[in-house]
Amino acid sequence: MEPMLRSVSGDMSIFWISLGMGLAVAAILALSAVAFTLEYAVSNVVNLAHGEVLTIGAYAAYVSHSNFHQSLYVCAIIATIFGALASMALNFGLIERFRNQKPVSTLIATLGASLILQNLLLIGFGGASVSYGFAQGSLLHVGPFLWTTLTIRVMLSAVVVAGLIYILLQRTRLGKALRAVSQNRELAQVSGIPARSVVMQTWAVAGAISGFAGFLYGETIGTITPTLGNGFLLLSITAAVGGGLGRPYATLGGAVVLGLVMSIAGTYTSSAYQLVIAFGFLVVMLLIKPNGIFVRGRALTVRA
Repeated sequence: MEPMLRSVSGDMSIFWISLGMGLAVAAILALSAVAFTLEYAVSNVVNLAHGEVLTIGAYAAYVSHSNFHQSLYVCAIIATIFGALASMALNFGLIERFRNQKPVSTLIATLGASLILQNLLLIGFGGASVSYGFAQGSLLHVGPFLWTTLTIRVMLSAVVVAGLIYILLQRTRLGKALRAVSQNRELAQVSGIPARSVVMQTWAVAGAISGFAGFLYGETIGTITPTLGNGFLLLSITAAVGGGLGRPYATLGGAVVLGLVMSIAGTYTSSAYQLVIAFGFLVVMLLIKPNGIFVRGRALTVRA
């Protein structure tokens, strides 16, 4: 009987540890996916260069830390700024230029931008992985979970940013204008809302979130490469579509569910299958809830 109890206890410990890891992954994924869904909401564009904005943020923080010896918090701010600048440049130089073109043309254009940015990063930093060098901290038991102090800091940061996103969408003029533009850009323009400015500001916010998420992701996994954001782009799309594309809060929920599913399933199978699990999750969700897990009706606009 005792060996059986020890086995059950061990299995439960593994489950809780994997659940804790899933929450940590979901925290970063939620930020990236929300940024992606905000871009889609105001521009109706599937931005395939989204992952490179994360990578730019991560490398901006790396340069500020390794070359200028900036602190952790300064690096986070620099990653956020460079993410916003990269996203604004992408919107101004590419997305707005293709606004009246067919969606497939814009999609291919963002794919081209992704490849260009990825190769520029490869030329600038090389293909070898680099690391920040920030301390991971000690392991802490928080209830049934086992987290490092770094992981706790990352999750708390993600919660704070999610709260700021809520305040932005619900309590500011930009948030109200953003919702109006996402529903009907032309009507919003006629109503006196500067739609183009709102779109640019939204892309700046999305880029800032992405840059910060890229920094958190690089800090969590320990190393960064020019292809850092490429794989995370696929997860962001999965979370956004699975939760509800165009709905920030639904996307947050989708990211949490996806992070937990990937971590728990990966623990009991193999971490090498996590992308397979993610796409399996997406296929199942599209079959069961094609508009997203947390969405009723069509998910084309930003709503509360």
